[in-house]
Amino acid sequence: MKEFVEIHDFLASPSSLSDWHEDAELAADNLNIALHFIYERSDENIDANRLAELLENAFVLLSQNEYLSEFENTDEISDWVEQYLNDQL
Repeated sequence: MKEFVEIHDFLASPSSLSDWHEDAELAADNLNIALHFIYERSDENIDANRLAELLENAFVLLSQNEYLSEFENTDEISDWVEQYLNDQL
């Protein structure tokens, strides 16, 4: 159940991304937007462990990827999330 997952437990801070991104603040903002999109788009009845796994995997996939700082806008992040969820579910 989605309500048992606290999204704030998965969010990134700029300091957690500074080893991989020159603009760690932008990277953290983009990653957090992606994580919120994943949470929002997940079914209300998704198993809490599955949702946590989706959020953790997205964090790992994006956190060290240079593309994280190169998203042009939230539409690109949304497109990434849509593809990610289609691949994972």
